[in-house]
Amino acid sequence: MLALRRVLTRDIDFRTTVLCVAILAFNLIDAFATLRHLEHGAEELNPFMVALLRHGAQPFLVVKHSLASVGVLGIAVYPRQRAANIALAILFPIYSLLALYQLGLFYVM
Repeated sequence: MLALRRVLTRDIDFRTTVLCVAILAFNLIDAFATLRHLEHGAEELNPFMVALLRHGAQPFLVVKHSLASVGVLGIAVYPRQRAANIALAILFPIYSLLALYQLGLFYVM
């Protein structure tokens, strides 16, 4: 229990906090934009997300955001680990480009 308390009370630097929150925000942009594009005839290519979408928008949003949140939480809990910094360096650009792509589709569709 003491180890869990130490993990949960660690200080997180500002950079890590901003990048983690941005990744979660970009993930939500992607999720809501995906739903909007699907309403206008787009097609989801990820088979796992297609299966979730068969159950409705709410399960899709909850699972998609939960998966991203668990990953970001893992990064935030160990912000000084090399793997966490590598993950941030990979995930932030990917999620930001994905969000820009999704927003750009609004002008095409």
